[in-house]
Amino acid sequence: MKNVMLTATEARAKAQNDVIIFTEIRNIEDEILTAISAGYYKAEVTDTTMTLSVTYSNVWQGVVDDRAKYIQMNHIVSYFTDLGYSVERRINSSTSNTFKWIISW
Repeated sequence: MKNVMLTATEARAKAQNDVIIFTEIRNIEDEILTAISAGYYKAEVTDTTMTLSVTYSNVWQGVVDDRAKYIQMNHIVSYFTDLGYSVERRINSSTSNTFKWIISW
């Protein structure tokens, strides 16, 4: 008998919201390329879906429990570390309630 229910793997994949991950990665890549062309060795990224969101920041800091957002952010970190970049998240001092990605190479 074939299962009608999604497997746990399929459910996780759907919950990750691929569009947010795709857009976040592309925005970070754009900032990296801009920094490279200026001769820098790091990019500070503050203008993305995740970095503008208080909720994502709260999930990162452990204030809010949202497994989907946690997995999405980990996907971003893994994507860039797999390419050899160093990835950090820091509180954005301009807002104090959101974060910024610090990508260095």
